[in-house]
Amino acid sequence: MSELLTTISSMSNAAAPSHTPAAPQHAVPVSPPQTISPFVPPIPGAGTNGASSASLSLRTQFPDVDAAVITAIITHEFKAADLHKLDPTNRDKETAYTFNGSTNQFEVSHRAAKEYKTPFTVLIPLQTYFDILAFHVNNAAATGAFYRYTAHLLKLIAEYEWSAVYDYHAIFFNRRRAEMATGDYSQWGRRDNDLLSEH
Repeated sequence: MSELLTTISSMSNAAAPSHTPAAPQHAVPVSPPQTISPFVPPIPGAGTNGASSASLSLRTQFPDVDAAVITAIITHEFKAADLHKLDPTNRDKETAYTFNGSTNQFEVSHRAAKEYKTPFTVLIPLQTYFDILAFHVNNAAATGAFYRYTAHLLKLIAEYEWSAVYDYHAIFFNRRRAEMATGDYSQWGRRDNDLLSEH
């Protein structure tokens, strides 16, 4: 950068006439050229034990979402039953445990996942899920497919019982994970008529 400024400065000096005009009485002082510091890209955040986790820009964009949840979303490990983790009303609840009599151990309860009693308990966290994916992939076609799926889901909610729509949504959502892992987000934008006929 400094070489460029020197070259430009020497070119302007060479093109200037040899006589020096008298400085005006009220001249504005000219400051020397400023140097611009180089661009430094965001540094990825470090997860547990130094493992890479969600990028700093994703963490900055979605500060209320746990890094582990963001990582699960962008690696397509996040399942439909996990949407409650993005629901702002469930986010700060303590983890519930249930006792499994066959293994004689306490296990994490998936009770919150079973509480999708209204469309809003899915739609609100689903939009956060799509926001994270759209920000991550930065692809207009993928974002359009996400919006088409939301519109499709809203039409289904208007026509059918919520329990049947949720069952369709959960299976549809989980089928998209394998496709997204290969970079195909387009399937979010299509109807699955075979799946619809099952529910």
